Amino acid sequence: MNKAIIAVLIIVSISFLLPIMWSFSTAFKPTGEILSYPPTLIPQDFTFDQFIKLFTAGNGLFGKYILNTLFMAGVSILGVMIVSLFSGYALSMLPFKGSNVILLLILSIMMVPFQSLLIPIYDLLNKIGLFDTRIGLILVYMTFFMPFCIFMVFNYFRSLPKSLRESARIDGAGEMTILFKILVPLSLPALATIIVYVFLEVWNDFVLALIFSSSPDVRNIQVGITVFATQRFSKDWGLINAGVVFSLIPSMLVFLILQKYYVKGLTSGTVKG
Repeated sequence: MNKAIIAVLIIVSISFLLPIMWSFSTAFKPTGEILSYPPTLIPQDFTFDQFIKLFTAGNGLFGKYILNTLFMAGVSILGVMIVSLFSGYALSMLPFKGSNVILLLILSIMMVPFQSLLIPIYDLLNKIGLFDTRIGLILVYMTFFMPFCIFMVFNYFRSLPKSLRESARIDGAGEMTILFKILVPLSLPALATIIVYVFLEVWNDFVLALIFSSSPDVRNIQVGITVFATQRFSKDWGLINAGVVFSLIPSMLVFLILQKYYVKGLTSGTVKG
């Protein structure tokens, strides 16, 4: 590769990493050092005071945002996984009249910009009394993430040998036994992909949580950080950057732990077995 291209790529990479490095640096500085001039990239007086302040501010309000997000992510993952497994199994292993049409509809839904659905969903949640509730947000998340997950599980099941199901049926196994005792253990990459995908989407979501929630009891961590930054603690850069750093850590950990299965799950089904 041309040395000039490598140099450009290095500069671009640094330009992307510098704001993240600066945020990490600010989160571990005392307030006096944050406001000092000239600024320092590496903390001279390393401290966890900003994180302590973050979790004690507003009577532990940030902790409530974290619990809200974890709850919504966990329930969304469970719901999406259950529906995706049953749907993917039915569409791939039990073809029926109209199954291709259903699959086409699922693919069509994936192509619809989610922004075009925000107003109808807002009105619907208002009418059924689920606006500004965690259950309402969970249903919204599941609605948007379900089509991709169903299609991915469908592709993964389709890549498995059909002889697995046929052999199990000969031995007298029912459909639920085949799904949960034979196919699910072989589908860890697909399940890991669902976990990573849905968790990252829910944890990092800002737009949906901002539109469909308005109270601290429902807000997620991203909206909570924005509220801190624009309203309650708008000048406290240490606290704000501590919140940003904390919001990055779970996403990084989940991806690093499951990345091997995640990549395999995304690429499965490209060649039919």
